[in-house]
Amino acid sequence: MNNKEALQRLLQWKRKQIDPVELGWPKRTGRGRRSTGLSQAQVAQGLYVSERTYAALERGDMPAPTAEFLDNVARILRMEERERTALYVYSLGHEPPIPMDPMAGTNVAPAWQRAVSKVSGQPCYVNDLAWNVLAANDDFIAMFPQQPGTPLRLPERNLIRWMLLREDAREHHLVDWEKRWATPVAAQLRTAVAAHPDSADLQQLDKEVNDDPVVGPIYRNHSIAYIHPDGDTRVMRHAGYEPEPGRPDTRDRCCDRHAPSQLGNVTMCAAQPFGSPGARFFFLVFDPFEPAR
Repeated sequence: MNNKEALQRLLQWKRKQIDPVELGWPKRTGRGRRSTGLSQAQVAQGLYVSERTYAALERGDMPAPTAEFLDNVARILRMEERERTALYVYSLGHEPPIPMDPMAGTNVAPAWQRAVSKVSGQPCYVNDLAWNVLAANDDFIAMFPQQPGTPLRLPERNLIRWMLLREDAREHHLVDWEKRWATPVAAQLRTAVAAHPDSADLQQLDKEVNDDPVVGPIYRNHSIAYIHPDGDTRVMRHAGYEPEPGRPDTRDRCCDRHAPSQLGNVTMCAAQPFGSPGARFFFLVFDPFEPAR
């Protein structure tokens, strides 16, 4: 099946799912066979275009429909996010630049929270488009310095705020902070603020980071462009690291205030929950530094 056929079948199927009466059209009466759902003429009228124009889209003969036109079609035909994505792919050959749901990327299905919490032996978490942690397992939380005798907890729900603004991150936990962490993370934040101007959380982060005397100058330096850390390896201290049986304990203290931690490389493996564009799922692979021989 080529894109034209796939587009035609998608649009015809969606038209059949909608009762015209629900959109204010009079109920069909009289004799004769009546097809179910919306007609092409009714869709065209809802779009304020001619029937010929809409029919060209449905046949796959519209060479370059605008994003606005496709979004209006998706609205009239009550498409879900995945159906709208298919509409774009069949019509233009690429996915939509932004999700249809304004709340997309701010939450994930409860199944993600259950799945992440059940992972053991591998740090992992899910954050939303503004880096608020939505789900995390104990292995991830244990990477951060903890208060003795208290339950495991994150030092900050928002990871950007912790990475860029908190002393523990800048001075102790994230090694070579300015070069390896602050510069790419600040560039990520700039990109996210531009991509999601309506996010109150991102706007607040933008202000806090810009106004901070330490990271503000780094944030305002636009010479680095950066989108995501998938595959990146950076140096950090793992506060919850336990050496494997038979391996030497190479943990040490970064300062008198913190308990011993393990210096090593962390590699970030990122993916996106398809049902929440903008959210990110991370596996963190930690490799401790070997002792000097």
